[in-house]
Amino acid sequence: MKKVILGIVAYAIFGTMAVAQSPGRDLAALAFASEDSNEDGFVSLGEHQEQAINIFLSMDANDDGLLSWREFSFWEFGMELIADDSQRSQAYETARKVVFDLWDRSDDWKLTQKEQLRGITADFFQADEDRDGRLSKDEMLKHSIINVTLRSALKLDQ
Repeated sequence: MKKVILGIVAYAIFGTMAVAQSPGRDLAALAFASEDSNEDGFVSLGEHQEQAINIFLSMDANDDGLLSWREFSFWEFGMELIADDSQRSQAYETARKVVFDLWDRSDDWKLTQKEQLRGITADFFQADEDRDGRLSKDEMLKHSIINVTLRSALKLDQ
């Protein structure tokens, strides 16, 4: 089941990567589209959290309800090939560790689903520039700490 969820999420987010003009922004735009399940042009907190839960479940390889750094780092967000091609693998790995560490409130290098949801929710509200309780594509692209951190490590949008 996890492989099916992972495959669906990865295809929805990254399936058209080959035709991207600006890989970082295009990947982020695809991620936005995959979260906008009702296709209204906005991502609600519920949609954002639902996507996070599905990703958590697909990352939790041993089904113990925790994400180790190893599980988190093995899950591909779709930017690994871009990092390799642009010789930015080390910077990208560091950016992923920053995201993991921000979410790991217990500082034990294991994420609970509660910690991950807390991080995702905080990121949602930080990115909601106009405070309307939903994210536009522009808000997610410009203000999501997770999105900006990973894209910045790749230096693709400069």
